[in-house]
Amino acid sequence: MRVIKNLANDNLEQQAAALFLSLYNRSNTEVRYTDLIQILGGGTPKTGETAYWNGNIAFFTPKDVGTPYTFITEKTITEEGLSHCNSRLYPVNTVFVTARGTVGKVGLSGVPMAMNQSCYALVGKETHQLLVYFYTLKAVDRLKHKASGAVFDAITTRDFDSEQIMKLSDDDAKAFLCVAEPMFQEILNNSIENLRLSTLRDFLLPKLMSGEIGVSSVQL
Repeated sequence: MRVIKNLANDNLEQQAAALFLSLYNRSNTEVRYTDLIQILGGGTPKTGETAYWNGNIAFFTPKDVGTPYTFITEKTITEEGLSHCNSRLYPVNTVFVTARGTVGKVGLSGVPMAMNQSCYALVGKETHQLLVYFYTLKAVDRLKHKASGAVFDAITTRDFDSEQIMKLSDDDAKAFLCVAEPMFQEILNNSIENLRLSTLRDFLLPKLMSGEIGVSSVQL
């Protein structure tokens, strides 16, 4: 079932990407990336302060990028940790891009989460977050292309500020969102179900292997 849902998610995202590209390529309005999108930063609480870590708040770093959603992060922080770092708590559907380390990976938050300083959070000024996501994919792809033959080891706010993108017309943006929003809601729902199944598997498998419970007692 997980494989089927993953394939469905890939197909849905590819359909949305194809629609976006067709509308993007016919746009004749060029704007600066930062005219449409605000670039926000993150920060890390003091690592030696145990009261700041292992809480209930997901803490996004470059290694946590999902496809496209991230739900679980390697590290978590507490409310106190959040109040002692330079990151806000970003809501679901915030777009994250990795700026250092594994550079240029783009993803979406599946749950509210904070973020470290090796990433940027991208929020539309008056632009829907799905458009932010696809505009960012285009901008990052252009930045990678410009760096061809050079080391692409960082993205800065200056890079985004100088990047030009094609802005969809209001009618095309509405048409895109009419199709893409239900698609990404289904992707989100499928991803949540996959996470539930993974959690259930990780809970049940050791018990089944040890004989603590039998197959007949498992209810999905």
